[in-house]
Amino acid sequence: MTMNSNLITKCIGTAILLAVIGGGAVFFFKKKERDMVVTYSTSDAKDLKGEVSVALDSWIGYFPFHSTVFGKLMRDAGYRVKIFDDKADYPRRMNMLKKGKIDFAVCTVDSYLLSGRAAGYPGIIIAVLDESKGGDAVLAWKESVADLNQLSTKKDLKIAYTPASPSEHLLKSLAVHFAIDRLKGNRSSWSVEVDGSEEAYRRLINREVDIAVLWEPYVTEALGIPGIVKLIGSEDVEKLIVDILLVNRNFARNNPEVVKLVVKSWFETLGIYGEAKDQLENDIIQSIKFPRERVKAMLRGVRWVPFSENTRWFGLNASSAHSSPELIESITSTTGILVESGDFSGNPLPDGDPYTIVNSGFIAALESDSSLRNFSGGSAGNSLTKKFSRLSDEQWEGLRVVGSLRLRPVSFRSGTESLDENGKEQLRLIVNSIRHYPNYRILVKGHTGLRGDPAENRKLSSMRAESVCRDLVFTYGIDTNRILVRGMGAMEPLPQEEDESDRSYNNRLKRVEVLFLTVR
Repeated sequence: MTMNSNLITKCIGTAILLAVIGGGAVFFFKKKERDMVVTYSTSDAKDLKGEVSVALDSWIGYFPFHSTVFGKLMRDAGYRVKIFDDKADYPRRMNMLKKGKIDFAVCTVDSYLLSGRAAGYPGIIIAVLDESKGGDAVLAWKESVADLNQLSTKKDLKIAYTPASPSEHLLKSLAVHFAIDRLKGNRSSWSVEVDGSEEAYRRLINREVDIAVLWEPYVTEALGIPGIVKLIGSEDVEKLIVDILLVNRNFARNNPEVVKLVVKSWFETLGIYGEAKDQLENDIIQSIKFPRERVKAMLRGVRWVPFSENTRWFGLNASSAHSSPELIESITSTTGILVESGDFSGNPLPDGDPYTIVNSGFIAALESDSSLRNFSGGSAGNSLTKKFSRLSDEQWEGLRVVGSLRLRPVSFRSGTESLDENGKEQLRLIVNSIRHYPNYRILVKGHTGLRGDPAENRKLSSMRAESVCRDLVFTYGIDTNRILVRGMGAMEPLPQEEDESDRSYNNRLKRVEVLFLTVR
């Protein structure tokens, strides 16, 4: 929408145009336009500079845009806010953004990559809004599925999820990171597509499915039912489900000060609610008419990203000087997941460049505004360097397996425990997956082939697992208390594939396995 210096001028201009047309109907429209001129000129609306439009859906993380706080901040600056709730119809949202029917849009990184392609990626990312932190989760009947590994081994499992939503992206991420290949293949054998979390919840509790991907408040409700367990939740993942603010490219070029105002008002709204959390709850209750406990459950599932962290996401602070901005890493990682999931045959971005959909200028322009640094969204530092307490052997034994990361051919120099160059590259790919799961402890298991002395095999496998552990600690900064090392020798062989030669099979057995552990 084109911004106007004064809406009264717009009304007068329209009235003059209609007067030129002539005809009986013109009198009616001229009168209507004259009435609008009178309405604006005799009220506080006479100072209104224009209107901005935002397309979104009912995700709790977007509530600040709905709030009277944000609306008042914008109105005080001379702008009215118009909200379009499109019920998470992302293709429509992107098409409206492309045509300029809306000025701003919010969505997740994965939704923009998927739905923005057909529209030519019509918006630029100007702010990171929030991350799902427990708002999304994979739940199951414990008698059917105990951990993520069983998604690969158990047959005839049915999974309910909402397509084209964060639920589907969470499944895709797990399929890629944990090598659950059945989730990437023929979906007809396991997929039960539903219309929203409520239906997925109903199908789970009625035992129509074994597993359901839910979001709040249905996660909390389902976990209250005996026998239902959480396999993994978004509180234990990082930079997988990330909400962003987009602005139409032409609007940004023609109205940079208005874009800056919207970004500033968003973070000021977070600051106001950060100092008055009861007001946030009350405003949400008044808006959506949910009981307080349900609203509290919804709020536990979202973590708003404050302005201070946005500077890091966009690579504007000193700690980002020697690494890619976190937003670029998130886009790149998400693109990789979508390619491996079969959504794209290759990188869909213009020239394969994630910077073509990002504009850090509006965050940079607000860096000197100290008022935006009041709100804290909670701790969110480097996920790899998070500190863990030391555990006893008994405590380690009490942990449960969440799942095994995708096996990668971590290779060593012949007859030694030292990683070769390919092994280091494969370990880097493993670490890229570890980054997304900062709360889990890590079990590194070394394995050898079947040949040779069993005792020597266990010794070599232990040395190689220790070598991987050293790289995780000294190269990537992972806390040594987080890692448990086991040398298995040839005690846990993989099944031999049909028509696989003994030599090829024996080479495949020489591997390092990385598993995630958590409390029972």
